[in-house]
Amino acid sequence: MNRPPRGLARFDSAAGMALALADYLHGRPFTSPSQSPLLDRVMPAFNLLPRRAREWAYSIGGMTEGIDARRARHFDMERVAEWLVGLYPERPYPAVFVGSSNGALTHLAAALGVPWLPQTFLCPIRAPFSDPDDAQRGFEKGRPIVDALLAADSRIAVHHMQDPNQDRLMLRSMSYFRLKYRALPLGYREFLLRNLPRGATIYVDACSRSWPVTRTSERSVYQFGATGGATEDEYLHGGARVREYLARYGRARTHWRPPEPNDVSPEAEWGFDTALADDVAALARQMDWRVVRIDFYEPEALSFAAAAIHREWYRDAGIRPTRLIVDSFLLMDPLTTLELHALPFWLLFCVEPSADALQRFLDAEGPFDEIDLMLFSHGTESIGLASIERWRALLDKATRSGRFIGVDTARYPRDFATFVQFGRALARMQPRSAVPPAMTLPRFETLLRQHGPAYAVHCAELAPKTRVPT
Repeated sequence: MNRPPRGLARFDSAAGMALALADYLHGRPFTSPSQSPLLDRVMPAFNLLPRRAREWAYSIGGMTEGIDARRARHFDMERVAEWLVGLYPERPYPAVFVGSSNGALTHLAAALGVPWLPQTFLCPIRAPFSDPDDAQRGFEKGRPIVDALLAADSRIAVHHMQDPNQDRLMLRSMSYFRLKYRALPLGYREFLLRNLPRGATIYVDACSRSWPVTRTSERSVYQFGATGGATEDEYLHGGARVREYLARYGRARTHWRPPEPNDVSPEAEWGFDTALADDVAALARQMDWRVVRIDFYEPEALSFAAAAIHREWYRDAGIRPTRLIVDSFLLMDPLTTLELHALPFWLLFCVEPSADALQRFLDAEGPFDEIDLMLFSHGTESIGLASIERWRALLDKATRSGRFIGVDTARYPRDFATFVQFGRALARMQPRSAVPPAMTLPRFETLLRQHGPAYAVHCAELAPKTRVPT
């Protein structure tokens, strides 16, 4: 098995989505974000534990993927790239995606039958008995770790991220450092050179979602909070919902006190650092590859465009899609979605803004005979969490059947067995049919230009610059 390097989080968006896409390209369903048969066997038992024991198990389980702070200086981002490209089959591809993590993009790459090379990865650093709500201490303790990670690789930017709302359980035992490639690592370059023929296309997916940050160097920032259920203003200045949230967890404080932001940066998990686009373009000029940039701001904007593109692609194959499968964070399976001839709709998290996005989609694009919904449980009654009743009301919009997929509704949002049960539930779904022939690049780009602008998703081919003679 191609094992990831120590310190790379598999429970994160980039690793999970790459694993899902790689399984599709190998003709397999995606059933295990953990990639651990032992953990998958014991995970359902977690739901039998009392609430506090479940939370403890979740926190400790995440900490096992972290590394000690003293190893940060030796974290090998080149090994990360080698692991990632090693997931994919070695064969000629007409295109490849490079850039932002995005579940809708995973489905588009599957429809085209091509890989995706993420820009951003999560490196968790063990920090047991930490206080998720102490922003100033988290910032100060993170400074030497940031310096060590910067020293480990000059090609990366380091985004120290602290989100006590959505990552509360994990932050009790670790700190989050998201690392962004600002130049192509050797592993990516060699994969492209081996598998992209001349005339192939590199799609740069560039999510421009930003966040106010405290800049600590040219290549590093501290981000307090993250895209999801709470607003930027609530993270930085508090409010009624913050007071209620902190009181719910028995905290004396009424708001958080993060360092004063002094800059705006690409959002740590979803945003795109444009420095990578320049490096991609330079290599593409040398190899006569096309570069097409796909720009969008909100991550879920691409979900609307991807669903519209899939609908047209199905129609090209004589298929009338009447089923919707709703993904949640890294819970997804491109192969099963296509075998069921279902439209995919990816949601960022189990939060009210994501529920609102699904509501808008169903109001505009429904009705569907069947709606199947997965829910990623992060273990916290966070600000903006959408209730089971809200999700059930959305499922009720199905004309025939609306179902939760692998969800223990009584234990949500502490339903940690869902990481195993979603795959088992998807495996039982019928009827299965042949996957449509892969979408061609011209058809994809035509449909993206046709449907994307309605959702503020735009694409444009970058004109090649004249190469300087050597």
